[in-house]
Amino acid sequence: MASRLLSRLDADIAAAKHPLKADCLRAERAGFLARQGHLDEARQVLSSLHMQYAANPHAVMSAWLSLGEGLLSHFSDLAPAAHDRMRRAYALSGAARDMKLHALSAAWLAHMDYTQYDFDAMVRHVGEALTLSEAADHGVRTRACLVVAQAYHFGGRYDLAQPWYTKSRQHAATDGDEATLSALMHNMAWLHASHARQQTLTASGTGGVTPQMLMSAESTGNFDVLVGTASLDALLPILRAQILSLQGKCADALVLYDQHMAQAMVQGLARMQGSLRADMAWCRLQVGDERRAMQDARAAAQATEHETDLDDRAAAHSRLARVFAELGEAGTAERHALRAGHDWRAHERDQVAVVEGLNRLLEKLAA
Repeated sequence: MASRLLSRLDADIAAAKHPLKADCLRAERAGFLARQGHLDEARQVLSSLHMQYAANPHAVMSAWLSLGEGLLSHFSDLAPAAHDRMRRAYALSGAARDMKLHALSAAWLAHMDYTQYDFDAMVRHVGEALTLSEAADHGVRTRACLVVAQAYHFGGRYDLAQPWYTKSRQHAATDGDEATLSALMHNMAWLHASHARQQTLTASGTGGVTPQMLMSAESTGNFDVLVGTASLDALLPILRAQILSLQGKCADALVLYDQHMAQAMVQGLARMQGSLRADMAWCRLQVGDERRAMQDARAAAQATEHETDLDDRAAAHSRLARVFAELGEAGTAERHALRAGHDWRAHERDQVAVVEGLNRLLEKLAA
């Protein structure tokens, strides 16, 4: 299916009366291609524009190039370097007093702040994006609204997230931005799974696991195929594997883990290696493969020492506590159980803090 946003950008480039305007639109187009996963084409365009303006740089052009490079880096492998490029776009656009581009940079900075759990910076940047943009600035609003939605969802307040998901979806649909519609579906599916994992691993039973969760992940994949989104394509099978594990379908989960784990590590999930390996260990134990369960558990325990996201680290320790207990290593199991409790409590404090921060921001904006 042809992208309406891409078609509009092509028409705007053809109609541009000034070469600089046309080149800025080309950089914007490259950023959209990066979001769709067409990384080689995006990289080629941005490289060509860099060479063209190397001898005679222009602040706004440099800002667009930095924004495009930030998106290229983020949608290649979720690299932290993307944050640096986006901060440069934010600084250059502010210095050039291009407020629309500054707002767009702030919206993407908020998104990247969220992925790095820097919630104070996220609230500040999303506030700037909403304040500096108009209702018709769909590119800014769709991203800023999505950040608010997923942050509320992260905080356990799906009731507060839903209106912001709706706003983001409406702006994206108006703009013809299929990449953001795909991202919205992905983020909702991941966060539903994350909350189900939290409930399952901190209480008895299956918590919030529902059959609809897997259907949501499958629908997301089908939408990506329809609109041609190819970025970070190993992440969705890993999500499916986690959901299947939570549903007790461990053999099916292992098929996906074994097929897609290596590629997922390349595409940015290395930061989750501890929790994913721990889940694999749990699944192997459930299918009776104690030898490989122990191998994965030991690898997971080592990787978890470098895990930075509290919920993933807590999930890893929770799984490892159960795995080592069943494998007869009671002392190791107890240590993981204690660390799991500590990390889950810290994660719950983060959930409360992000909701309170957003509430204060939105009350201020409404005043």
